[in-house]
Amino acid sequence: MQPLLIGAHRGAMCHAPENTLAAFEKAIEFSTYRIELDVRGTRDGHIVVMHDETVDRTTDGTGRVRDLTLEELRRLSVGGSEQVPTLSETLACVRGRSKLLVELKDSDITEEVVQQIDGAGMTDQCTLSSFTEECLNHAWKLRPELSRASFFVKPGVFSATEVIERLGVDMVIVWPQAATPENISEAKRHGLHVRCGFRDDLTYDQAFAVVRDLAGMGVDEYSCGRPDWLGEMIEAIQAETDS
Repeated sequence: MQPLLIGAHRGAMCHAPENTLAAFEKAIEFSTYRIELDVRGTRDGHIVVMHDETVDRTTDGTGRVRDLTLEELRRLSVGGSEQVPTLSETLACVRGRSKLLVELKDSDITEEVVQQIDGAGMTDQCTLSSFTEECLNHAWKLRPELSRASFFVKPGVFSATEVIERLGVDMVIVWPQAATPENISEAKRHGLHVRCGFRDDLTYDQAFAVVRDLAGMGVDEYSCGRPDWLGEMIEAIQAETDS
């Protein structure tokens, strides 16, 4: 069996406020191979780490990220204890300790994100993802050697050749409802790294069953808000395989 890799979703978001330096530190503590995070642009041109279009759900403030300045975002509390981090702070925090999966939430920040990754010397440690294909194509033109990932989210037939030719990706993020042995095999046969996550409202046993099934299909990397669980599950699966 190929190595099974631990991924974190918005950091270790079940142990610390999502998309914060605390969540990233916790993920690193749990030996996470790759941490996923989301980035958006502020009104004054900064890149910050935030999943939602607004700050309403995750902070004590209100409003769209795009309408707020970095200074205004800094005044907010995330989860009662953390600040909204910038991408540059996150890169400095994680550099050399874990890989990053950076999801572009705005379509006009691709160039700035690529420049910040370059400036941090982390081109070989980061993968860009986006649901907006123009972002992936723009990144491909700007920095061909920078890893990129596309999503495959709905049940259906996955064509690795078509996706690679259209977007130049080296990773596919497959949602559980689209994960079939045929689709995973198709991706792996064409050299794509396969990452798959699952919901955080599952019990440990339910999540373990999902990870075991995905491992049997050949998935490389697993993601949720509890990378500590993933570490235990991967050890158990590998022990089963070795016995």
